[in-house]
Amino acid sequence: MTERININLGNVQKTLFLPLWGRAEETKKKKPMLTDQAAVRIVEQVDYDFSQMTKNMDELSQIAWIKRSLIGDQVVRKFLEMYPEGTIVNVGCGLDTTFERIDNGKLKWYDLDLADVIELRRKFIQEGERRKFIASSFLEKEWLDGIEVKGNVLFMAAGVLYYFEENQVKDFVIRLADKFPGSEMLFDVASPVGVRVANKKVVESSGLDEKSHLKWGPENKKVIPAWDSRIKIVGTHYYFRTLRLSPRNILMGALSDYLGIQYMLHLKLGKPST
Repeated sequence: MTERININLGNVQKTLFLPLWGRAEETKKKKPMLTDQAAVRIVEQVDYDFSQMTKNMDELSQIAWIKRSLIGDQVVRKFLEMYPEGTIVNVGCGLDTTFERIDNGKLKWYDLDLADVIELRRKFIQEGERRKFIASSFLEKEWLDGIEVKGNVLFMAAGVLYYFEENQVKDFVIRLADKFPGSEMLFDVASPVGVRVANKKVVESSGLDEKSHLKWGPENKKVIPAWDSRIKIVGTHYYFRTLRLSPRNILMGALSDYLGIQYMLHLKLGKPST
């Protein structure tokens, strides 16, 4: 029997196992919405008890993780159609495996996360000529100097930004606009209701403590472009309206989309309007 790989992560970092497990479970279905064999391999190799997660996980939350990945794949592929040699920066990458699903053989990819996560990531995923790891908090400034851009750059942050305060997220987005004018950004958003629901039904039910709680949940997405005139929303992607849900999830999914409880935003970070 292959020896499982030990982990040593902080509280927030442990949340990376939630979407990883979700993708692995989806892949095992007869007709999966998403196929991610890399996620299956990692779940089988990591020394982590997923039983608490399996026992209490809400089905709609698992579906949302899968749809978030599908949206990410779609946006990245469209970006690469325009910029085949473009740069993707996966902010707070965790054990995300988007690269394995969308690599076109030409892109430049950076996986960014805290040092303990990158150390764990190296045990399952290897760097390459076009794929580099960066051990840093996204709140630091120095790592931005190491990003090489050919064509354009897309920053993606799935399951990351709502663990921080609004002012921290605002400063980060404006910093990207300053450093990479014309760049794009894709990230998921939770409303105040979504934050409360996620903390109760996902984080706490998964056996994680309050140190892993979500923090930032804007009442309205319009607050984001109000931060700076260069920030433009070019896409809003809701999770459930295009899916065939079970009868018990139809109403909750429709409410989530209608009330904007959780969704993804695609931004363009351009020049100030005149």
